[in-house]
Amino acid sequence: MSLEQGSKTAVRTCMGIKQKDKITILSDEGSKSIGQALQEEAVKITRDIHFFNMEDFGDRPLGFFPEEIKESAKRSTATFWTAKAFEDELNSVRMPFCRTAIEGGRHAHMVGITEKVFTTGLSGDYVEIARFTEKVKDILDSVDTIRIRTERGTDLKAKVGKYKWVASTGLVRKIGTWHNLPDGEVFTAPYRMEGTAVIDGTLGDYLDNLYKPGHTEKYPLKLEIENKERPVLVKIECEDKKLEKEFRNYVDKGKNSRFIGELGFGTNLLCKSLMGNMLIDEKFPGIHIAPGDPIGSLTGAEWESSTHIDLIIKKCNVWAGEQQIMENGKYLIDEFD
Repeated sequence: MSLEQGSKTAVRTCMGIKQKDKITILSDEGSKSIGQALQEEAVKITRDIHFFNMEDFGDRPLGFFPEEIKESAKRSTATFWTAKAFEDELNSVRMPFCRTAIEGGRHAHMVGITEKVFTTGLSGDYVEIARFTEKVKDILDSVDTIRIRTERGTDLKAKVGKYKWVASTGLVRKIGTWHNLPDGEVFTAPYRMEGTAVIDGTLGDYLDNLYKPGHTEKYPLKLEIENKERPVLVKIECEDKKLEKEFRNYVDKGKNSRFIGELGFGTNLLCKSLMGNMLIDEKFPGIHIAPGDPIGSLTGAEWESSTHIDLIIKKCNVWAGEQQIMENGKYLIDEFD
């Protein structure tokens, strides 16, 4: 698939761009080709497009939110972010941009996207991805317990239902909303969770730039979670002590950073293997959890955190209530139609 075809899916199908839309695209040197492809597709529909390159405003990571970008995002009805993730830009630029973007518009978040991720993850029928995603959500809405086990030692019990399950379908049409693209997941904030999680897939935020899935498969993170005020990460172990320290520093640097803020199901059936980029890997059919912010604006959770790091658990066996809906990482949902 080409950048042109991926841009057509993103602009026309996912974002539903119309002639009246005002658009802001924020890229960087590494993702400029993707940003320009989005611009080339969008300009076929509307001429009101502002394109920014992060490096034009200073050396990365930027410690401030450029006023020119802020003003453009504020007046836009549709925005795209394709720039790389930096640890020190989460709160200085990335989250302020997202918050500003959805004040009067809708936003497609493609942080750290590569041409391979873009063309792979936007290659299929997003109407069908949305249909399957809603189908998974319907099942999860009907239960109050989730059980997750793997041969490598993951054994988690979660209580759900207090907070909303969110179907992130890739169809970003409502003002005040934003989705990651590529998309396809269902997630909630668990209000109870306990047990062991063996993280042997992709690590989120900036850590996916440092540690690829092959590394975590060899040196998985072993996490112990307990129910206290909320589900909380109480123990971290890894044979790779550098990785263990890096991860420990991440979950210890912000308020509530050790609380488990997300339990997610990837539902993008186009994804056939992990690619080492969390933007698409969390959409890979399977399970991820995330210490940190519970995305309360969507889930309804009443607490927040300045951090959020997705963690993928490979080849899961999952029970929703009494029904097994996943075996060794493969969905069994069609059996219940």
